[in-house]
Amino acid sequence: MSSRDPVEELAEALRRALASAAGSATPASVSAAAAAVSSPPVYASPMAVPAPYSGAAEDCNGFLLQCSLTLEMQSHLYPDDRAKIAFIISRLDGKALRWAEPLWSQSNPMMSSLSAFTRHFREVFGRPEGDSSVGERLCRIKQGNLSVTEYALQFRTLAAASGWNEQALITTYRQGLDPQVRLHLAAHEDSMGLEKFIQLSVRFATRMQLCFEEHQSQPAASTAPAQPGPVSHPEPADDAMQLELSEVSSADRQWERQRRLAQSCCFYCGGSGHFVAKCPLRFARALVSSLFPTQNISKPLSVLVSLTTHEFCVSATALIDSGSAGNFISGALCRQLQLPTAATPKIYQVHAVTGKLLRQVRRQAGPLRLHIGVMHTEEIVLMVLEDSTAEVVLGRSWLEQHDPIISWRTGEILRWGHKCFEGCFPERPNPRPSRPHALQVHATSVESPLEARSVNIPACYSHFWDVFCPKKASKLPPHRPWDCAIDLIPGEPVPKGRIYSLTLPEEKAMEEYIKEALAQGYICPSTSPAASSFFFVAKKDGGLRPCIDYRALNKITVKFRYPLPLVPAALERLRGATVFTKLDLQLDPDTEGG
Repeated sequence: MSSRDPVEELAEALRRALASAAGSATPASVSAAAAAVSSPPVYASPMAVPAPYSGAAEDCNGFLLQCSLTLEMQSHLYPDDRAKIAFIISRLDGKALRWAEPLWSQSNPMMSSLSAFTRHFREVFGRPEGDSSVGERLCRIKQGNLSVTEYALQFRTLAAASGWNEQALITTYRQGLDPQVRLHLAAHEDSMGLEKFIQLSVRFATRMQLCFEEHQSQPAASTAPAQPGPVSHPEPADDAMQLELSEVSSADRQWERQRRLAQSCCFYCGGSGHFVAKCPLRFARALVSSLFPTQNISKPLSVLVSLTTHEFCVSATALIDSGSAGNFISGALCRQLQLPTAATPKIYQVHAVTGKLLRQVRRQAGPLRLHIGVMHTEEIVLMVLEDSTAEVVLGRSWLEQHDPIISWRTGEILRWGHKCFEGCFPERPNPRPSRPHALQVHATSVESPLEARSVNIPACYSHFWDVFCPKKASKLPPHRPWDCAIDLIPGEPVPKGRIYSLTLPEEKAMEEYIKEALAQGYICPSTSPAASSFFFVAKKDGGLRPCIDYRALNKITVKFRYPLPLVPAALERLRGATVFTKLDLQLDPDTEGG
């Protein structure tokens, strides 16, 4: 006889001990122990805490559902209704928390009944039963650019809260599908149910996408780019549908069409899995019947202009755009020139040809002096356009104001409108040429003493005759032992001058200016790496004044900041004087005369 298992012996001993204890226990203790033994053990189910609810109507039912699941799975943590309501309030936020705060602090009777609290909660934050907005959204929802899976998910969400019957939901779902998917489902009845109908649409859309991707991955030799060559006219391919049904009756042809429609077959080849628009047999035909050389894209019409203020003169490229409703300046050029800007009277919307909003214009620069060519000048206010590839844009308003005649072949302005001769062109004198066939550049030419001119000098100034001599006036003064040094900041890079565009008359004036200045000794050839820009500015009398832009060079020079004389001290020196010259301020106080 085998020995007994120790575990069984231990269990038997426990049974005897419990039986003896039960016999000596009181009836109350026996009933309590029996109740404790009969009740099942309590286990805590792990549940995620619901996200804070701020009062959105569309999230009300979902929030209460999450709270009810947590309270049900962890009921041992919330023994009564007040504890459960406290848990729900702890997950409120924003306006929902502000709503619940006075109810809890004032011990509202509702705080003792969970059903009353949730019912009132739905009345405040939830959507009313039979809300028509869900039905309206169901009627408006369309697949559009969404996939069928995404569209079906949105439709199921709205359908669950709509209360519509299944037939109405199927009809609405079908109307919102993509036309190609809806065509595949045309032969299927609606009696299959909403879920099967949705699954069928997803399956059709997936197959269509796979067929399309498979066709796109196949190389198409007919679509490869070809060099311009002789014009080819391929033979027209016979239509597969007509070739196949050409010898059958009209009734059979109609039956075959209905069969292909019912089985979602291709109307062209009769195959399944694709539409006639994506039939691989149809794409086998030549796509190009004629080859022509590509036409050259013309460049936009642009002119060189000069923008002038009291501080600078700079050249820029202006785009003449008859489709532009305003005149603009690039935001980058405006910041580069540090132009002061002001707010526009109103905010302007800049749209592209397609109607797409490009920018909003809020600032304007000007008035600026705009020069085109040698003579044409005007004052203009330009609106600041950010991210503009053109430095300046002259639009339709500018074209209507000046009415220019433009050569579209060369891109040149041939003639200005009649109003330009009244306000845009300065009055110019008509001087006689100093020598035959000489170019009249007015003030741009350095005056050369070509001939001795007789000057009537009064007798009292006869000892100053050399001052009135033209030859001596055109020469530099003798060199003195003192030199004025122009020192540069050590280590600074040598500036590079900007190249300004010059017209043909301006180029001739510059050549004349350099030739005469070299002959008179005013300038000399230089090999210095530093360079400054040279350009012309129109004068009031119609001439051209040469200007050299030394601003970049001046920035790296060492400044000699000597003290200037005070105005009261200078006026004190001139007290009592009756005759003044510009040398008076340079004389010593002991030698000044009146």
